[in-house]
Amino acid sequence: MAGEVTETKQETEQEPDLAVEPEVDFAQSPAPGAAAAPAPVISAEAAQICFFPGPPPSDVKFQTLRKLKVGKGTYGGVRDILPKFASQAQSLGADAVMNYAGSQRFGFWPWRMVRPVVNGVAIKWTTPPGKDCAALGGSTLATILATDRAPGQPQ
Repeated sequence: MAGEVTETKQETEQEPDLAVEPEVDFAQSPAPGAAAAPAPVISAEAAQICFFPGPPPSDVKFQTLRKLKVGKGTYGGVRDILPKFASQAQSLGADAVMNYAGSQRFGFWPWRMVRPVVNGVAIKWTTPPGKDCAALGGSTLATILATDRAPGQPQ
């Protein structure tokens, strides 16, 4: 019709704002009672990313890179999204993640589902620490996945 304005999908899309930390969304987990999904494949470098529940020890010097947040759009566990979170940190050149938190959060429709969300701050050592991750009070991704315990929790 003459004078009618129609929008196309291409016209309404906008470039993502890089200043905002976008939340990564994942496909659904298998339904409860269904066969478990295969273990996620993680690189050797991502497996060694060190996670701290707070800041690292004061004698360790580091540079803050960026806040990170990864979430899953549907139900599931934090364990499902940790490899992607570590891969994001690794892609920034991070050696560790401080102020790590992983929890279940209500989604947009809170009465319908909770979903896993992890966040933290990617950091890079300015001088390599003389100790390993556990001696510094953290846990590597490999340890978290093997023990199913968040950093800072007693074994």
